[in-house]
Amino acid sequence: MKKNGFTLIELLAVIVILGILATIAVPTIVGIISNSRENTLDEQKNTIIDAAERWGTDNVRNLPNTSCDVTVDFLKKEGYLDSEREVVDPTTNKAMTGCVRITFDSTNNQYKYNYVNTCSSNRCK
Repeated sequence: MKKNGFTLIELLAVIVILGILATIAVPTIVGIISNSRENTLDEQKNTIIDAAERWGTDNVRNLPNTSCDVTVDFLKKEGYLDSEREVVDPTTNKAMTGCVRITFDSTNNQYKYNYVNTCSSNRCK
């Protein structure tokens, strides 16, 4: 007598193997997605910092010898960031509204640029 199809044991074995593969693959894929979002966020911050550095180079005579903040909206308005394209935080999918803090380093006689999420009241103008 010829049998067509699979036995219950064979089907269960395949389901168990697929389950094991899924438990290995899913955390790896989630980790890769999380890392790519963090890398994209870092790239977004670097883009904003680069725009602030260009603005700072163009306005170096007006920068104070302490620290001040340049907002993302200000950089867009001044044309240093693309105003048509939204700068989005990939971890929250919301627009980035932070600032670049420009601080004068007197030991090296140069300005340092760091992205911060919360802007101070001391704005660069």
